[in-house]
Amino acid sequence: MEEENKASPASSYHSEETNTGLETSLSDDEFLNLSPKGQKCLQEFLNSLPLEGVYCNATWDSLYCWPATKAGTTVNESCTTVFSDVPDFRDPDALAFRECDRSGSWLWGDWTNYSQCLNVIEHQATSWVVDSVRYIIFLGALLSLVTLTITIFIFTYYRTLECDRLRVHRNLVVSLIIHFLVMVVLSEPFISHRQTRTYRDVDWLCKTLLALRMYAQMASINWMFVEGLFLHSRLTCNVFDSGAPFTLYYIIGWGAPLVFILAWATTMSLRYPVHCWQGYGGLLYVWILVAPMVTALMINLVFLVNIIRILVTKLRASDAVETTQVRKAIRATAVLFPLLGITNLLFSVNPGGKGDLEGAYMLTNALLQSSQGVFVSVLYCFMSSDVRELLRKRWRQHRTRRFGYAAANHRHKSTRSTFVLENSVSVRTTPRLPDTHDHPVTHTLSNHAIQTSVV
Repeated sequence: MEEENKASPASSYHSEETNTGLETSLSDDEFLNLSPKGQKCLQEFLNSLPLEGVYCNATWDSLYCWPATKAGTTVNESCTTVFSDVPDFRDPDALAFRECDRSGSWLWGDWTNYSQCLNVIEHQATSWVVDSVRYIIFLGALLSLVTLTITIFIFTYYRTLECDRLRVHRNLVVSLIIHFLVMVVLSEPFISHRQTRTYRDVDWLCKTLLALRMYAQMASINWMFVEGLFLHSRLTCNVFDSGAPFTLYYIIGWGAPLVFILAWATTMSLRYPVHCWQGYGGLLYVWILVAPMVTALMINLVFLVNIIRILVTKLRASDAVETTQVRKAIRATAVLFPLLGITNLLFSVNPGGKGDLEGAYMLTNALLQSSQGVFVSVLYCFMSSDVRELLRKRWRQHRTRRFGYAAANHRHKSTRSTFVLENSVSVRTTPRLPDTHDHPVTHTLSNHAIQTSVV
């Protein structure tokens, strides 16, 4: 029969000789085990024979059908075409390629280089983490801004709260407000996805915002260091009994970060003239900023350990039971952690690598960094006994002024009505005036009643 005499595509592919004189080997079983796309690929190659010159045979690598390629050349294909089944492949420039040597054989053991495609796919697999981090930072920064704004209003408006400790708190809150405000501005284009011109399109503006963000971050950490220095000095050596040296505090909190930022920005401008200083985190120059911040946080950690030690010592000297002592020590540690910025130290080093570990690090770090303003506001303003007592007092005064005045007004009107009513009754109940010579006493009383009612 005609079908029986017809050679299979695999047999034809096996028997065909390329122009290099090399014979390919592909059994019937191997051909039948190929996917329909693979069989179609080889069949089309057979139909195109014979070809001129030296070339590499067409091949199916289980992902894509690579055409016959002239010897000594490289054939490439867009990863978007090869991985058409991968949704939202976002890099049209990524290429997969194979190289045919001069003898007409595929290099690298008939292997296709998909490294660019795999990098894009791996990046897309973790893109949800990046998007989540951006949303966490944006929303957390907004929430921190709201709470910090309320806090700075309370600390500034109610002057009865004024003390050295509050002045240090106030400077820390201001530095955090600047920091989170810049974070919101930097994150907004990635959240809104707007197509209009943004700060990223203006090189000097982008670099200025980046420098301002780094300055605010460094200033906030330095003020956390001042918080630790102030608290530690009060509990230990009492050096500042005559008053806290705020000139020194201002130099540490606002002056020192400015010096480091100017040094870093100058170095970056001279040594790394890249748009928006992209990739600055991987350069050694970043240690101009990182080293002072890590040093301040490490000293704060020492302060924290010593403060807790002093607290535990004083608790043991008191009559408190051991459970109460432990509870108070834990509470003090939890309260001091965000104030002294120890959470920044816990996640200051990226563990590196890829996968779930780095994703967990990025999400946790974003959550803690963006919510730091909320922690500071809640712990040192909203939960402060002094602040709560003051607000209760002002609320009572407000209610007294608003509702107490109305109640007093109401009582005053009621009293006047009763007075007039009683006088009216006294007039109506006054008996007819008798003759003076008959009832002198009654006449006198009645005259008094009339006079009263007239008044």
